[in-house]
Amino acid sequence: MLNHQRYQFNDDEWGLVHGACEKFAREELETTKNQRFRRNQYNLEKMMMDNIVGKIGEWAVCFQCWKEGHNCSEPDMKIYTKRGKSFDADLILEGQDMHVKSQSVESAERYGTSWTFQKGGRGYGHTDPIISDGGGYGIFTVVDISQRCVDIYGPLTTEEVRDKLRDPKLERLKATKTCLYLEDFKILEL
Repeated sequence: MLNHQRYQFNDDEWGLVHGACEKFAREELETTKNQRFRRNQYNLEKMMMDNIVGKIGEWAVCFQCWKEGHNCSEPDMKIYTKRGKSFDADLILEGQDMHVKSQSVESAERYGTSWTFQKGGRGYGHTDPIISDGGGYGIFTVVDISQRCVDIYGPLTTEEVRDKLRDPKLERLKATKTCLYLEDFKILEL
């Protein structure tokens, strides 16, 4: 069972978050594009949009947690050097690691609602700890920029996530990625 709720940004929140996420995405891409090229990812526009969507998803989860009265950290908007990057939790919610994975509504319509994890591979980089031995929880979002809203699914323990991982649909990503698909869950509307 996977909990589902929708977060609708108000005008003030959207004005702050969207601009900050675009700025973050541009700056972050400069520090990661070469690594992504080694992972068979070449579309700079898509990389930029993935970064924007990811941060908007984190902010939606954060705002939803605050709305419900939970103690939740803000998303990390710092740009790290190549060596300073990590797969640490995106948020800390009530003292627990919270890994947030996001997908755009356009991607969900094209490929099905799913979330991608880095699984390494020879010479391709790191492995997301959530798929191997990491603890904490995963929260999954679908971001609709045109409607300024985010569907939030979860949380799931990292063990529950690992039990449901499958290969991505795109053949070229199978060596370096693994995915969680919404279709593998029953949904509980909150």
